[in-house]
Parts: sequence; structure tokens; C-alpha cells
Amino acid sequence: MEIEGEAIPLILHYEREGFRITPEGLALLNSIDKKIGVISVAGKYRTGKSYLLNKIILDIQSKGFGVGPTINPCTKGIWIYNKPIEVKTSDGDEISLLILDSEGLGAFDEDANHDTRIFMLAVLLSSFFIYNSVGSIDENALNNMSLIINLTKNLQIRATDSELDVEELSNYFPSLLWVLRDFSLQLVDSTGNSITTKEYLENSLQPQKGTSDAIEAKNRVRKLLKHFFRDRDCFALVRPSEDETTLQHLQEASANALRPEFVKQTQALKKLIYKKIKVKTLNGKAITGKMLAGIAQSYVEAINKGAVPTIEGAWLSVCNAECNKQIDLITNDYDRKLKTHISKEPMSQEQLKKIHKELRNAAEKEFKEKAVGEELGPFIETLKKRLMEKFNFVKSQNERKLIEKCDEQCQILSQELQDKLRAGDYTDFNVFRRDFEKKCAELRKKMPSGEAAEMKLKELSANILSEAAEYISRNAMIEQQNNNRKLTQQVEFFKSAMDSKKDEFNKEKDYYKNRIKELESENLQLKANLASLEMKLDEFKQEKERITTRHTRRMNTLKDDFTDKFTEYKDKYEETSRLYSDLQQKYSSETNTLQKDLALVKQESEWKAKEASEYKSRKEELEREFIDLKHQLKQARNDLDARDDQIKKLKEIPKQVEPPPDLIMERNLLKSQLESLKAQLDDNKSVQEALVTALQSRQQEPKNEAKDPAKHLSMALEKTEERCQQLEQKITKLKKYHKMVKASSSIQCKTCGKNFACGVFSAHINICEESYQKVTESGQYAIIVHQIVVRDDMPNQKPFTEYVINVNYKGRSWTISKRFKDLATLHSMIQREFPNVELPDSTNLFATQSGSLFSNKPVLSLEDRRKANQDYLSGLANIMCIKNSVMFKKFIGSDQHFPEETAEKTVTRSSDKSFNSRMKDFSDDD
Repeated sequence: MEIEGEAIPLILHYEREGFRITPEGLALLNSIDKKIGVISVAGKYRTGKSYLLNKIILDIQSKGFGVGPTINPCTKGIWIYNKPIEVKTSDGDEISLLILDSEGLGAFDEDANHDTRIFMLAVLLSSFFIYNSVGSIDENALNNMSLIINLTKNLQIRATDSELDVEELSNYFPSLLWVLRDFSLQLVDSTGNSITTKEYLENSLQPQKGTSDAIEAKNRVRKLLKHFFRDRDCFALVRPSEDETTLQHLQEASANALRPEFVKQTQALKKLIYKKIKVKTLNGKAITGKMLAGIAQSYVEAINKGAVPTIEGAWLSVCNAECNKQIDLITNDYDRKLKTHISKEPMSQEQLKKIHKELRNAAEKEFKEKAVGEELGPFIETLKKRLMEKFNFVKSQNERKLIEKCDEQCQILSQELQDKLRAGDYTDFNVFRRDFEKKCAELRKKMPSGEAAEMKLKELSANILSEAAEYISRNAMIEQQNNNRKLTQQVEFFKSAMDSKKDEFNKEKDYYKNRIKELESENLQLKANLASLEMKLDEFKQEKERITTRHTRRMNTLKDDFTDKFTEYKDKYEETSRLYSDLQQKYSSETNTLQKDLALVKQESEWKAKEASEYKSRKEELEREFIDLKHQLKQARNDLDARDDQIKKLKEIPKQVEPPPDLIMERNLLKSQLESLKAQLDDNKSVQEALVTALQSRQQEPKNEAKDPAKHLSMALEKTEERCQQLEQKITKLKKYHKMVKASSSIQCKTCGKNFACGVFSAHINICEESYQKVTESGQYAIIVHQIVVRDDMPNQKPFTEYVINVNYKGRSWTISKRFKDLATLHSMIQREFPNVELPDSTNLFATQSGSLFSNKPVLSLEDRRKANQDYLSGLANIMCIKNSVMFKKFIGSDQHFPEETAEKTVTRSSDKSFNSRMKDFSDDD
């Protein structure tokens, strides 16, 4: 994915220093060494210039030029997009397109003089100027363009001009595109015919009739616009949206949130802009990013000095900088090319001058092609001077290398000839001189021609020839004397040698005669031995054939026997391997079975010990429940007595007035409840006695006989639990009946927990059950807070709020009871574990000062709190990461009904342990 760029400041204004080009902006321009095009946007502040650049021209989503929904201007000075766009113009030029955004005109914190300078810099630095305004082109819009008049006072073409030539100045101005935002008029002329936006612009620039000063000023603005911007066009955009919120956040708005007509117009505007882009030129010369940096620097320096910026002055400074840069580049290139020719071997002066002339002509030609400006003579002279300095330096280096090479070659030749002289290769001086002259001729061919080479050869010739002549003559005399002495010695030696050779010849003659006789006798003996050996060889061959035949038969017999034995042993080995494998598998299986049995025995022993402890705690719990049941029975008796008193009072009323049916039903129900509680009380007593008996018997029996009491105790415990459940169901029905009696004007839906009038309840129940079934089938939680009960904590005598919550999930239903502190703990834990998740609204539930004397929020009623808590829990269940978290599942109780889903997905175990510990602490506090 291509990385988007961002906007960086190019020119900023400081109160004391004035305008300054930023280092990052200057570095960006200097890095572009090719033709450029520049789009700049100007207009009134807060009219959407930056949005025009970001969304329409650049088409970027994230970073870009600053935008904002307030009345404060977002852009100060002139900013540039730091990623040039590589485009091809309609003329076929490959350019780097730069995008400039200028400070909004007419801002409340700047004056008109500042706006004029910003406007002037935006115009002079661009090749395509976009003026952005809101509404139609009326007198107010033209009055905002009156800055064009100030340009004539704050800009000159040349420093020597006394007056500004408007016609000539237009050659330096870019193309103009006037963009009309939120345009709602019909494009028709005075006769009702349709016109284009360009025709609308031209009609608006027609001079008005009249001679007043106001009309003259307005007509002057129109005239200057037509003179300065000869290439001009207009484009109208409708209002992007009718929604004010969308308009305030237009940068983040998607295309679907905008009017289709506006989106279509923005696409057409982008095509028009890229079609009209041209190369940025000055005096007919295409400029690069580096040249634009020099131009901008010249304008800024003139403005800061209080002088009027001159276009020719800026151009001249750019020309000087560009020419000096080209001189440096061409000189370095000349130096590099010249040094490559002499980098290895020196050359003659004629060759060096020839290369210098070729490189100098090429450098002058290249400079004339790349240089900018009219007056190139001084720069060419400077270039020639720089090239000559380089040439002279290289020339001196070449001469030094040439002399060094001549010395080296002469030393080699001198050493070679001296070695031959000492070796005695030369005894004739004429032969030596002929070879020396031949070597000198070869050396001249190898070395570059020049005075230095000839001087070295002459010096070598004079030295070595005189030395050779003296050495050869001296050696000739010595050699003649040695030869005479050697000849005398050789004559004497040959005489003595002749005598000794005669004696040796006679002795050898006698020896060889005797040797011939010995050899003849040895030859006869060898022939006899040869005949005997041939006979033995025949006998050995016959014996070998017999042995080979007998050995072959024996090998075949052994091979057949070995094959049979190998097959037999192979079958026995395979059978033994199978038996070994079966035995090994059987051993492993029996070993695993024994290990499992041993582990089960250990586990059963530990479980029995744990079960005995649990039974003991369960007995204590049943005793406490028994006491609670006695208390409830007493309360039921008191209620029954109260009802009997009411019935007696009603009987005392005249017989014409009959007791209400609901009271009669309640009386009968209470009687049946009283009888049921009595029966359950008796059952609990018997169960308690059975538990006590089982525990006593368990303590007395040995450990190896613990199974029977455990079984007896389990049966008693199951029976007790069944009775407790029946009792709880009946108590629940009794509480529901009391509630129905107290609130008989409405009926509460069991599915959604809402109260409805009796007339509409039947219609609601069908709709509610269908929607409830769809929710549960889709795998979502259905959470209903049925009621809120304010209870008293018996040990502490403190009231607390208890919420009765019904949960349905994947076809299973269950009921849980939670205190308010449990809900608050869950809320704080979720906030800490999921800081980036947007939670349901809980402002009225968990505010720190809700309902206090210092809070403006009202205290919620019990029904409102029930609804608010139900909405909050349902909202948490709809957030996937919270729904799957262990803390939520433990709070809602799904971990007990669906243990296979208790694997943690989004919350760490440490957070769950912390949650459990905090929930336990809050429960202990309550």
C-alpha cells in the first residue's frame, strides 16, 4: 500500500523576523531536480480551501492540509504537500506537481498588507492558481479580489521601472481557476439562455456603466483580473450536504454522506485541474524545484527588507545560482574525465592537450545547454578559467609521472645491460652498442614522447656506453691471459691421460673375453631349466582344473543348503518377533490398567474424605435452613391469624355484604401453605435425625467400611435437597401471589419483565414470546430484571438492594440474585479491562454523587432502576468481547450451565481471580 504524504510549512511569518522559508520546505524543493508544476489555492479564510486540496485534488483520507469546524483559520503562511505528484501534462512534459495551500485572506488576526503579501507569493510561485470563494461572483466577491490592485503597488518586473507594465506583468502570471463553493444559482444569461461557468465569469468581469469613484474602483478590479490572468476559467460546486453536522466534519465524511451531484462535480473538477496543469516557467525557461526555492528566497528577502519584490531580480539570482551550480558540476565532471586518462599511465603533452581541448569544448557546450539566463559570457570565462586551472594541475601531475616512469625504465635497462656485462654475454663493444641502441628504440616506443624522455635516454647512453667500453676491454685482456694458461695445462693433462687409457684398455679386453665364456655356459644351463619348468607348468594347469571343478560342485551344494536353512531361520525369527510384540503389548496394557486402578483408588479415597467433610458442612447448613423454615412458618401463622381476624370482622358486617373473592382465595391459599409447611417441617426433622445418625455411625465405623454410611448420608442429603427445593418453590409462589394482590391493576410479563394492563397483556404475550424465541435461537443472552427488593442485612442491620435476574441462553433458563455492589464491581472491572470499548450508558446507575445533595441528577425510582439495570446488562451481552469474557460469564452464571464455554478468550486469568476475590469481599461486606 502506498504511503500518503503530509502537509509541511513552506513559508511562515514571524512578528520580528518577518517571512521565513522553513528548513523542511527548502529541503523538499532542493531535492527536486526536474521540471515542476505548482498548484496554489487562495481565498477567504474558512471557505474550505484545505478540503478542496485534500479531497478533490490529492484524494487522500488521513494526513493532509489542516481543516477544522470552527471559525478560526487552520492554515498560517504557505504550506506545501511533501510528496510531489508525478504527472504528464497535456503537452507531454513529465513534471513533479507541487501543491500549495495559502493562509486564508481576511482573517481577524491579520491586516490587509499581510494578506497582499500572501496573495502575491501564492500567485508568483504557482503555474496554476485556484481562487476559492463561497457563493456567486457578485460585487462582494469582486471586492474580496481587490488585493489584485495592491499587487500593482507591491510588485515590479525590474528595479529600474518607474511604473508597472500590466501587459508585460501578465506574462509572469499563472492560469486562474475561480472555484465557486455552495453555488445555487441557475447558469443563464439575461435572455434566459444557458451559459457555461466560463461565460458566467466573463460576464461578471464586464465593466459596469457609470463614472462614480466606487464604480471606477470595481471596474479597475475587473480590468486587472482580465489583464493579469489571460488564461482563466471558472467552476461551480453545489453545497456538499444539507446536514450541518456533516458540514462541520466534512473532512471525515464519506462519499455516501454527501450529495451525489456534489461528488460528481468534484470528480469533474479534478479532471479539469489535471488537464490544465502546465510546467512552471519564468522568462520562457522551465524551472526546477531548486530554482523555485531560489525564487521564493529572493521574494521573501525583498519583502523582509521592506523593498518591492522584482521578478527580474528574482530571476537573475536564480540564473546566477544555477549557472554557478552548473560551473561546479561541469568542472568536477571535466576533472574526473581528465584524471581517468592518466590514472594508470602518463601520456605525452600532445595527447594531453588534445584530450583537454575535447573535454573543454564538450564542457562549454554542456554549460550553454544547461545554463539559465541571457548573459552567459562572464560565466563561460569563469568556466574556462576553472578548467585551465584543473588542466594545469593535471598537466604537472602527468609530467611528474612521466619523469618517474622514464627513470624507472632507464634503471631497468641499465641494470639489465650491466647484468649481461658481468655475466660475460658481451665481449665485443660493437655488439653491445648495437643491442643498446635497439633497446633504446624499443623504450622510446613504450614511453610517451617528450623532452624529459629524450634527456633521460641521452644521459643513460653516455653513462652506460663509457662504462661498457672500459669493462669489455679490461675483461678481454684478463681473458686472454687465462686462455694461455689453460692451454698449457690442457696439453700436459692430455699426455698423462693418454698413457693411463692404454693400460685400462688392455685390462678391459682380457676381462670381457673371460666374461663371454661364462655367459655361454650359463645360457646352456638356462635352456635346460626352461624345458623342465614348462613340463611342471602343464601339470599345474591340469591340477588346477580338477580342483576348480570339485570346488564348484561343493559351492553349489552349500548354497542350496544355506538357502533352506536361511528360510527356516527367517520364519522362526518372524514368529518369535510376533510373539514378543504381543507379549509386550499385553504387558503395557496390563501395566496401564493397574496404574489407572491405583490412581482411581487413591482418588476415591481422597473423595470420600472430602465428601465426609462436605456432609458435615451440609448438616450445619440444613440446621440453619430448618431454623429459617421455623421462622417462616411462624410468620405464615401470624399472617393466617391476621386473615382470620379480617374474616371475623367481615362476618360481623351484615349478611348482604359478601367478602371479596380475592380474600377468600388468599385465605384458602394460606391455609394450604400452612399445612404444607407443617408437613415439610416434619420431614426436615426426620431428615435431620437421619443425618445425625449417619454422621455418628460414620465416626464410629472404621475407614475400610465407609461406603454404607456415605450412601445412607447421600440418600438423606438428596431427600433434604428435594424438600428444600419444593419449599423454595412454594415460598416463591406465595411471594408472587402477594405481589399480584398488591398490584392487581397490571400484570408483569415473565419474558420481558414489563408491566401491562390486563386488557393488552394477552396481545403482548404472543409478540414478546416470538421475539424472545428468536433472540435465544440466535445464541444471544436474554436478560430480564424481574424485581428489585430492599432487604435488611440481619447481622449488620443495614439495608441493601437485591436484583432478581432471569437469564435465558441457548434454550436454558435460570435465575440469579445480585446486589447493587455486585453490579458496580462488574462495571468497574469491565472499564479497567476494556478501556477502548464503548460501554452502554450507565451515568444514572454508577455516578459517584448520584442522588447526593451536591448532584443535579434526580434519584431514580425502583422501577426506573430496574429498567436501567436491565438495559445495561443487555447492552453488555451484545458486546462480543465482554460477552465472551470469563468475568461476565461468572457474573451471569453461564459458566455453571455451560462449562464447555468457560475457556477464557479476551480476559486474563489474573483479572478473573481479582474479580472473584473482589466479588467475595463485597459479598462479605454486604
